[in-house]
Amino acid sequence: MKTGILLLLFLFTGHVLLAESESERVSLILDLIPKREKFAQAGNATAAFEIDAKLIQHPAPADPDFSKLLPGSWRSPRHDYLYRKDGTWTLLPVEEGILHGRWLLKGNRIYESQGYTPANEASPAYTIILLNKDFFVRTDGKYVFYETRLK
Repeated sequence: MKTGILLLLFLFTGHVLLAESESERVSLILDLIPKREKFAQAGNATAAFEIDAKLIQHPAPADPDFSKLLPGSWRSPRHDYLYRKDGTWTLLPVEEGILHGRWLLKGNRIYESQGYTPANEASPAYTIILLNKDFFVRTDGKYVFYETRLK
C-alpha cells in the first residue's frame, strides 16, 4: 500500500472511497461538497451531517500557502466575508458598525477574534479541511463551515 494520507469515506451508497495521497484527498472532498449541498438543500440533514462527520476526521495538512489563499471575499450560507492580507476580516458589505475582527493562521488552524483584539491561540479556532482558490472548508470539531470564493 502507498504511504500517505488515507481517507476513508463511507457514504449511503455503500461505496468506500480511499485516497492515498493529498491530491486524492482534495479530489474526494471536492466531489463531496456539491453532494453535501444537495442533501442540505433537499432538507436531508442526516446525509449532510454524515458527510460533515467524515470530513472532520480528515483535516488538511499544514500549508504555508494558506495565508496567500485566504485573503479575498467569501460567501457562506449566512453571510459574505472579506479576509484581508493584513490579518483582518469583516462582514460584507463593509459599513460603519459591521461585525469585524482579526485572523491568524498557524499550521492548519485559523484563529479568529472579533473587534480590534488581536487573534491568537486563545481565540476561537477552526481546523482547515480545505482551502484553495475556490473553497474554504473548516470545522470547529463539531460543525463544518463551507465558504465559496466570490468572484
